Amino acid sequence: MPDWKREIRQRLKPLQLAPEREAEIVEELAQHLDDAYEEALQDDATPEDARRLALRQLATSDTLFQQLRGLERALPQEPIPPGTQKRSNMIGDIGQDLRYGARMLLRSPSFTIITVLALALGIGANSAIFSVVNTVLLRPLPYQNPDQLMTVWEDATHMGFPLNTPSPANYIDLREQNTVFTGMAALAQRSYNLTGAGEPERFDGRRVSANLFQLLGVEPVLGRAFLPEEDQPGVRVVILSHGVWQRRFGGDPTIIGRPLSLDGEPYTVVGVMPPTVNLPTIEGWEDKLWVPIAFTSEEAAGRGNHYLEVIARLKPGVTQEQAQAEMTTIAARLEQQYPDYNTRIGITLRSLHDQMVGNIKPALLVQLGAVGFVLLIACANVANLLLARAAVR
Repeated sequence: MPDWKREIRQRLKPLQLAPEREAEIVEELAQHLDDAYEEALQDDATPEDARRLALRQLATSDTLFQQLRGLERALPQEPIPPGTQKRSNMIGDIGQDLRYGARMLLRSPSFTIITVLALALGIGANSAIFSVVNTVLLRPLPYQNPDQLMTVWEDATHMGFPLNTPSPANYIDLREQNTVFTGMAALAQRSYNLTGAGEPERFDGRRVSANLFQLLGVEPVLGRAFLPEEDQPGVRVVILSHGVWQRRFGGDPTIIGRPLSLDGEPYTVVGVMPPTVNLPTIEGWEDKLWVPIAFTSEEAAGRGNHYLEVIARLKPGVTQEQAQAEMTTIAARLEQQYPDYNTRIGITLRSLHDQMVGNIKPALLVQLGAVGFVLLIACANVANLLLARAAVR
């Protein structure tokens, strides 16, 4: 490798530069000549021809002055007194570093491609998985004070159902006897056939307590939520999901008050919910509409049919542990009152967030750890490439 610094210093002597400035200029121009020399060798030039082509850029003093013009911004105009800190031109330094980095990358395209692909794989996989983890695990539910929302289950572990759906009668007793919740709402899945408005279509829906959306703190984007007096048998009103409103009815703002036929019964549309309403349910089920649950007297007295999902909101200042203790007390009381139905039946509370995340939380965390490990491997590979390249250089 030619001694570029010696060649440059010989040509800089007529300029009579300060030692500090000369050292910086020699370093920069030596790198520039080294780049030119390597490029010439890659073009099949002999070492002597490559040396001559590189030195041609320093053939005259005028050329040197042109090369120095780009360096003046980053160099001090006055000598730096001993004991003082050197001032720097940050923009000039950054520009110089970027130019140097670009030259180094362009000189080794194979190294650059491998490095970029390795980092892109690691960063891309991490970004994709983290987006899912952030949406599912980290981001709070789109409801008012979501940490206060609980799901209520019957504990029938002795029959193999640790999280069993409550019966209507047990739900009503829990709702009326508790002192730890501001409200409690029941939900029951049901499919409906929609006819009379285009092609017939079958929708997944829920029968829900009239106070459900108020309990969640959700306001309709159109119309209103259910009224308390609508939670009675014979009242036929329906609230549509945002997706059905957009797809089936084209986002028609005049949908409120329009009659619909569900399972051959006339219903009136009273509201449209925002797209953020997403309630826990079985896999593959997605609520498209909601109607009042409206228990009949026979349903309200039934303890043998377990089909309700129950959501409750804790009172301010009440913890999940305190609420669980009271639910256990009420469950013991119901067991004494109704031994034929409630023997060894407990009550379990689970946060709404945990219920919606379900069993996918461990899988997501494992995937996040796996792609994080992939990123570490990619970084290690790039570091090894840099070390090998530095050793060769």
